[in-house]
Amino acid sequence: MDSSYTVGKTPINWKGNMAQTVTFIVTDDCNLRCKYCYITHKSPEKRMNFETAKKFVDYMLTADIHYADAVILDFIGGEPMLEAELISQICDYFKIRAYELNHPWYWNYRISICTNGVNYTSEPVQSLINM
Repeated sequence: MDSSYTVGKTPINWKGNMAQTVTFIVTDDCNLRCKYCYITHKSPEKRMNFETAKKFVDYMLTADIHYADAVILDFIGGEPMLEAELISQICDYFKIRAYELNHPWYWNYRISICTNGVNYTSEPVQSLINM
């Protein structure tokens, strides 16, 4: 058994639980129609565009605000994996800009995606996972 397996265990804290979480709602669309879902009007037209994401990434990396030592880029929806290619673009842009700006988050970031897992085997999702 792999010793890093953590289901049923408390994982080791990353950055002492002092990371800042930044959430991107990349779509309101979903491939399921769960009765308990908080998004009642799912729509493929309601998606974040890349230009908006770029502006936000630029703002969060250059604004004169207090930064936590680390950041978690959190992607939610709807079903965010319907926008796997957009998530990939946003993550790539974040990494490039953080590097260009010599921002401490370049070395201290994680990516979190809340998904239903239905699209796990799709090519765009696998490309995102393997980036």
